[in-house]
Amino acid sequence: MFGFLLVLLCIGAYYYYKQNGCHSHNLANSHPDALDILRARYARGEINSEEFNERKKTLG
Repeated sequence: MFGFLLVLLCIGAYYYYKQNGCHSHNLANSHPDALDILRARYARGEINSEEFNERKKTLG
């Protein structure tokens, strides 16, 4: 009886995550927004802090 309930619980969890998705999984597949791209460029050293702050202010 316990094994049957465990199987049902696993199946239910599978369908729940399939429908709703895992939060981190959805973030990995989504496109980065402009602020994420700006932060990445700053982290790579492509833009300096002054340019980063100006563009961040522009983005809101």
